[in-house]
Amino acid sequence: MKSKQYSLWSIAFIFAFILSTFFYFQVWKKNRIIVDAPSYYAYLPAVFIHHDLKMNFIDKDRDFYKDKIWYYKIENGNKLIKCPAGVSLALLPFFMAGHVLVGWMDIPQNGYTMPYQNAMSLGVLLYLLLGLIYLRKLLLAHFSEGISALTMITLVLGTNLLWYSTFEGFMSHGISFSLLCICMYMFDRWLRDARLKPLLAFSALFGMLVLIRPLAITILLYFLIVGIYSKGGFPAFLRFLRANLKNIAIALAVFLPFLCIQPLYWKYISGHWYYDVYIDEHFIFSSPAIFLFLFSFRKGIFIYTPVLVFAIIGLVALYRMQRGIVVATLSVLLLTIFILSSWWAWSYGISWGIRPMVDYYSLLAIPMAAGLAFFMTKGRLIKGITATVLFLLIALNLFQTWQYKNGLIHFDDMTREAYFKGFFQTRRSIEWMDLLKPYNWERRIKGLPQVEYSKEYFENSFNKYSVELRGFNLQYAAINPKAQNAVAAYAKSSTGYSLFTVKRLNSGTIALVAANGRFLSVSPQYDYVLMANALSPGRMEQFEISYLEEGDNRISLRSVGTGKYVTVSPEFPNMLFATAEKSSQKEIFRLFVLETEQTQ
Repeated sequence: MKSKQYSLWSIAFIFAFILSTFFYFQVWKKNRIIVDAPSYYAYLPAVFIHHDLKMNFIDKDRDFYKDKIWYYKIENGNKLIKCPAGVSLALLPFFMAGHVLVGWMDIPQNGYTMPYQNAMSLGVLLYLLLGLIYLRKLLLAHFSEGISALTMITLVLGTNLLWYSTFEGFMSHGISFSLLCICMYMFDRWLRDARLKPLLAFSALFGMLVLIRPLAITILLYFLIVGIYSKGGFPAFLRFLRANLKNIAIALAVFLPFLCIQPLYWKYISGHWYYDVYIDEHFIFSSPAIFLFLFSFRKGIFIYTPVLVFAIIGLVALYRMQRGIVVATLSVLLLTIFILSSWWAWSYGISWGIRPMVDYYSLLAIPMAAGLAFFMTKGRLIKGITATVLFLLIALNLFQTWQYKNGLIHFDDMTREAYFKGFFQTRRSIEWMDLLKPYNWERRIKGLPQVEYSKEYFENSFNKYSVELRGFNLQYAAINPKAQNAVAAYAKSSTGYSLFTVKRLNSGTIALVAANGRFLSVSPQYDYVLMANALSPGRMEQFEISYLEEGDNRISLRSVGTGKYVTVSPEFPNMLFATAEKSSQKEIFRLFVLETEQTQ
């Protein structure tokens, strides 16, 4: 009897941890309708508060709604919500509870105050609780209490599922994970006893899952393969389906209305049964970023969620005993990875890890349990090492989740160097921030390869594009027209005054033309400060450019006229002087080529 408590206690532990997180970080006081959530959530206030699905109410208070509702203004003048309605439908009961509560509290019933958000956060946690309860039942059919408990703790606390159940719970991923857990259990029940009740539950919940994220329709392949293997082959599975045709027809009648909701919305808003809500965004199936999707330091799954390696091991361990689950899981995961990595923005923007994969962690639960069981049933040494590794990986995820929350892991610009430089950091440093590197999404969406920094690349770009120079202080060098066109590293982002044209004078010498059309010149009368005032390039306008490392965009500039390196001087509002005897941190610049900025 005592052993049967492990998995239940693990769920209690998970929720104690989550509630502690909520209160420690005061999540209940903070806006959670962020990132894509404004689009997922917009249906609820539109329908149940304003009774206006065309959202004309926005025009009456644009300042209030400008960061709360995302929409497209389409051809017929209507406003179209980008994301599907599934999350809004899933959160509807909790939204209504919040609406009633706000009415009692005499707070404006606008759909965005904290009572609404807290009621819906409780709803997300309730979905997670139900998902784990049914996942526990499914795991216990194959594994011990201890392994089932470890698996659930690992999936929640060892992955970014924790983030998408708490800080960004109004995104689709945590809810989708939970619904799929219940679907897997219900389908397994139906295969065992062929009763209508679990089949109806499966149909309704899977319909909700597809409405939340249409790509989830591919998960039917998982259930089809599991069904075929469980019945001993396709002919036997086909006979099983024929014997249950009446119940299947009833289940379809439950499932299909969910598929109709989004087309009905599109028809109402646009006049068409289907509307391409992604407009300028698309898949690039000819160039899937599979390796980057899985292993890059920018956002790779196995870099930022390394505990999933136990699921990969588990697939091997399961093959002899549960071949159907292995084939089904691999089929859906390989298809999903191909599709998701083919999306033009394969890192999925502002996110902790590859967020759409959170939806599929349910499918990895049984392989994860098998991987853990493979090691935990060995001798004491192997068991001890496994427990230690598992503890460290979970601790790593919790620490990195804290880092991500505090901006110590960038949401999209991480590099190998930034990852290791900031591995243990608890405060952001200029050195770490300098190692971040944005991805060139314009090249990606055009189907072009990413730029690889090299001397040849820069040399070939000088006659085609404008460039920018970023100093060690992370500010861009720019001319200041109010200070006689003196140059300083003071611009926080790209501006017209930060653009330069590089003129190649000979094999090792360049001149820089500023945005005002003048050459950068070293001015001896002003302590060798750089100013953009020269009409032609003489010795004081010539610089030797040095590329510090192959594959990197760090450079140094040495004035031909003074023989000294260009440096950023903190003492004089980050102005640039050609006075440094040697190249050190303050004399190193990041060189950026603006391929969309044609030189004149």
